[in-house]
Amino acid sequence: MKVALAVAALSLVQPTHSWYPYECCSDQDCEPISDAVEVPGGYQTHGIFVPMAKVRPSQDGRFHWCHRGSYVFCFFAPLAG
Repeated sequence: MKVALAVAALSLVQPTHSWYPYECCSDQDCEPISDAVEVPGGYQTHGIFVPMAKVRPSQDGRFHWCHRGSYVFCFFAPLAG
């Protein structure tokens, strides 16, 4: 019983990365962003260029990225509608 309560409490504290692929963030280093701009060949955000090869469709219509420092593992963009 104590273990179940501890697991439930821990899940409330830690963020859930339910749809980010594991290979992008290993359940960490991913977050939504709001300042991405499409530029020739990719996107620019936080002063970092992200090539189209790393761009994947976002599942919630928002921009997200998985990064550590200036290295971007994956970048998610809304589908053009």
